[in-house]
Amino acid sequence: MKEDLVLKRFIVIIIMLGFLIGITPKVNAQENQNKEINADAYVVIDSKTGEILLEKNKNKTHFPASITKIVTAIIAIEERNLNEIVTISQHAQNTVGSSLSLVAGDKIILRDLLYGVMLHSGNDGAVAIAEHISSGETEFSKKMTSFAKSIGANNTNFTNASGLPNDNHYTTANDMAIITRYAMENKIFKEIVQHKQYTWDNRLWRDTLEEHEKVDASRLGIPWEGKPQIINHNRLLDLYKGATGVKNGFTHEARYTLVGSAEKNGIKIISVLLRSKDSDTGYNDMINLLDGGFKIYEEKENNLVVNHEDEVISEDKELSRTEEKNIQTQSNLVINKKNDNSTLRLGILSILSAAIILLLVIKSKKK
Repeated sequence: MKEDLVLKRFIVIIIMLGFLIGITPKVNAQENQNKEINADAYVVIDSKTGEILLEKNKNKTHFPASITKIVTAIIAIEERNLNEIVTISQHAQNTVGSSLSLVAGDKIILRDLLYGVMLHSGNDGAVAIAEHISSGETEFSKKMTSFAKSIGANNTNFTNASGLPNDNHYTTANDMAIITRYAMENKIFKEIVQHKQYTWDNRLWRDTLEEHEKVDASRLGIPWEGKPQIINHNRLLDLYKGATGVKNGFTHEARYTLVGSAEKNGIKIISVLLRSKDSDTGYNDMINLLDGGFKIYEEKENNLVVNHEDEVISEDKELSRTEEKNIQTQSNLVINKKNDNSTLRLGILSILSAAIILLLVIKSKKK
């Protein structure tokens, strides 16, 4: 009796293991992927539909840092003629942080200023844009918040155009994904954020800016041509094949923030991460998130193919045996091609079944 009880328990354990083998791989892959991401909050979406593919703390508020400039830029692009001349104010010149070395009284074409803001992340340029469009940066910030809420980014509030820290200047990963998805539909915006470098107005090319850009060019492996050129600080364009933008950010309060986009085989993915501990970790996280997003999307598409084939078979039950066999053969080819993992699981389950039968045979012989 004791031997029978042990045998029964062993059989139950084998059956449970077989069941777990069949259902856990996707869950474990998801868990492992989550463990690889160090950012406090992130989201990955399908750019076409807005569907969320991956997320953690997507609605948790954080300081956005310079990814704020995505909003500044898209408002300027939509509301103004890019050939307009922007005059730099003293307030813009005095703005702290990343700078284009602009001086009060400078006059610059809005298009050039947008490239300086999105590639070099010039805070002074962002303030100049705000003052050019509205009566001041405060009023422009209200416009930014209203714009965000109008497209569904309801957990966001802006107090400045550059992303400098303020307790009332915050967003979420989900909101920034919504905003970026909207912005990337604009051809001009998309063109700007894909540029790795941009020729700068020679009249505004100052020593401080040149020294900064030389360092960036060396760090990113971009040949320095000895002429005025703004370097894109977004390293994702060099680190990830298929990357199409969009913006990085940093302040001590926000830590590292990053919005990335990429396209592969017609599939477009947008990813946002907030509060990464350092730059390298942030870019590694972004690469993993984009890879994960594409993988999930591709698996979903593969499942749709299999399901479609099953539906075709179901609808054509009245076909002749010969035709039915042909369709079944085609379906099996698709299923076998798309579900190698399923075949592996079936093989494992077969081995477990054989083990159960063997144990029963041994038991019968003992009797």
